[in-house]
Amino acid sequence: MINNDRKLTPRETLPLKAVADELAFLRKTFREVLAAYASHIEGEIVAVREAVQLVTHARRVPAGRVHDLRDMLMLLRGLKVKPAKGKRRDMKKVETLVEELRRTVDAWE
Repeated sequence: MINNDRKLTPRETLPLKAVADELAFLRKTFREVLAAYASHIEGEIVAVREAVQLVTHARRVPAGRVHDLRDMLMLLRGLKVKPAKGKRRDMKKVETLVEELRRTVDAWE
């Protein structure tokens, strides 16, 4: 049942433009946050990769480091995500993996 006792608000007084403007700002802010987050994670990946590449130039590789490299390979190959779905949990999986890898290479120093 429709309540016909309510008065309709004139279109000019509705905050349509303000809401549309705020939504545009939200979209822009989201993209900026996403870009900063991606940049941070990619930087961490680069740092891990550089640490691994330093091992390739070493004359002798300690047994513990070889073990760490094998563990890292297993972790990397075990990552299961569905990028096309764009799920936040997949981003968290990547972030957690990168953190674990970073802790491993940081322990080498």
